[in-house]
Amino acid sequence: MTNKNFISLIAFIFTIVSFAQENGKKNDSIVQKKDSIIQKIDSVKPKIQRVKIDGIAAVVGDNIVLNSDIYRMKTQLKEQGIPIKNLSTCDIMESLLQDKMFVQEAKKDTLITVSEKEITGMVSQQIDYMKAQLGSMEKVLEFYNKKTLKELKDELSTLDKNRKYSEKMKEKIVKDIDVSPEEIKNFYDKIPKDKLPEFGTQVELYQIVIKPKPDKEEVRKVIDQLKNIKKSIEEGSSFRTQAVLYSQDPGSRADGGKYVINRKSGFVQEFKDVAFSLDEGSISEPFKTQFGWHILQVEKIKGQERVVRHILLVPEIGFLNQRSAKKKLDSIRKRILDKELDFEEAAKAFSDDENTKKMGGKVVNPSSGESLLDLTTLDPKIFKKVEKLNEGDISEVYEEKEPTGKSHYRILYVKKKIPAHKADYVKDYVKIKQMALEKKKEKVLVKWMNEKIKNNYIKINKAYKDCKFQSNWIKK
Repeated sequence: MTNKNFISLIAFIFTIVSFAQENGKKNDSIVQKKDSIIQKIDSVKPKIQRVKIDGIAAVVGDNIVLNSDIYRMKTQLKEQGIPIKNLSTCDIMESLLQDKMFVQEAKKDTLITVSEKEITGMVSQQIDYMKAQLGSMEKVLEFYNKKTLKELKDELSTLDKNRKYSEKMKEKIVKDIDVSPEEIKNFYDKIPKDKLPEFGTQVELYQIVIKPKPDKEEVRKVIDQLKNIKKSIEEGSSFRTQAVLYSQDPGSRADGGKYVINRKSGFVQEFKDVAFSLDEGSISEPFKTQFGWHILQVEKIKGQERVVRHILLVPEIGFLNQRSAKKKLDSIRKRILDKELDFEEAAKAFSDDENTKKMGGKVVNPSSGESLLDLTTLDPKIFKKVEKLNEGDISEVYEEKEPTGKSHYRILYVKKKIPAHKADYVKDYVKIKQMALEKKKEKVLVKWMNEKIKNNYIKINKAYKDCKFQSNWIKK
């Protein structure tokens, strides 16, 4: 990854870094106390050399970048093991400048909106995740040096909102950008042969997943419990309170089961079908999704959005059910190895993973749809299983824990394995197309940024006057 491509990742990392290391911050004042900042950095990495990092590095319209912002990001990147050998202070500085400009212009654009409800949902999920990692809300507040849950939510809300504004502004600028086959070929031909990028080992993976099924009696218990909860709510109990008490959805439980959704939201279809079939105030009968059983209430209808609350209950699965699922997959694997079954046919017939079943078990990159996957970018659990497999091999049956605490069993089939190699126009056409597209988008963003720089107040600290920025931040 080049420096300039790597910069686009930094803004998101900085959002987390800014929050996670704002220990001791009591307000939004521009100047941080030097001793406080040094103490914070020393607590992260005691051997870091002390340098002057407080003060204003830049002003972009109504926004500022602090020297401490830059230094803190670099420190955190090191701590996370992210390589920064070829990433300069100027690169980090420009990433922060760009982010400030995207946010500022997005807030001026009346067509770009960020839903408060969406941010509230994101914050609740983040807090639930932190709580699961640290063990309790008290430890979360202590870790981030926040006195109250409200203070924590306010801080996260601001950071998430700005990140969303930045993302939406960039998406709007480049949404119609595409590359023609001619542009892709020209892009490839201009790369010197000794500078062609190296692509790591790639695999084409297929899978079969078997999920243990609960007994009918356990399902009946859950349905009956949800019906009783619904009756209690209809008799005057609060849906929010019942969700906090009983829901097994960690992403919404703390907020009383609340979500804000539209028809394009990334919820499973069954959930959206129920949400958009109810009138305001109505409560559904118990219904099933891949996550368990739910009841759902439409709290408010706002145009294309619906504010809903739900309660999720997951039937218990006993040891015998788990053993039965593993035994079933062992049998399927043996039949494939004995040539009784074709792997893809078996996946279509038996797999419980709805995302891959219809494609014969094929695993694809969800963002690009590409079936050739970089080995090093796979989930670590899958990487360990696939790393030593050769083309045509099938893994042993293994158990995998889901975020909900449930388990399923999986086998992986390596249909194709391409060793690490230099970029080849034919073999790596999809990757080269993506590189050409990103390069074209980068040029468009730089052009847009230069236009905005002309019309905004920009002040860069003289300490950065020698930086070679992509855009004309230091106006000539």
